[in-house]
Amino acid sequence: NGVFWYSYDQSLVHTVMLSSEHNMTIGSSQYVWLENDLAKVNRSITPWLVVEMHRPMYNSELVNWLNPMVSEGMQNEIEDLLNHYETDLVLSGHYHSYFRSCNGLYAYECDNAGPTYITVGTGGAPLDANTTSLIPNSHTEHFDREHFGVGRASVYNATSLHWEFVAVGGDVIDDLWLTKD
Repeated sequence: NGVFWYSYDQSLVHTVMLSSEHNMTIGSSQYVWLENDLAKVNRSITPWLVVEMHRPMYNSELVNWLNPMVSEGMQNEIEDLLNHYETDLVLSGHYHSYFRSCNGLYAYECDNAGPTYITVGTGGAPLDANTTSLIPNSHTEHFDREHFGVGRASVYNATSLHWEFVAVGGDVIDDLWLTKD
């Protein structure tokens, strides 16, 4: 659509921007566009595939009963597609905290050939004032609702991507190396 969902290549990364606020069901215009876009990615030119959207597909924070339903709906509609095209990293916001999943998350299982999911929504942390609860799960690798911060991804080459969650003031609170053979 060009406004709400689009993609671009930057160096070794193909980035897909999706709208979690629009229809993603199989056969919808966004889904058809996404499937066509992912099928055209040339991994020899852009070996890294990053997908970004406002609402996360996986998280650890329970704000109200509706949010898990939206995440699960997106999982039902596009998770298989992201997995089929070997998405490396999925970035989101929405929740007012930082979350990083285990590596290879697919169908709630770690090391299952899926992407790593990261949520950076700490700019809105004062809005929740620690009133949210955590959803017990086995796929959360790191969770933080104490620090304001930003995410920083550095792609070194076709086989190494470094992710950092950097708190205001410059301290690195979490980091991860994604590597490929």
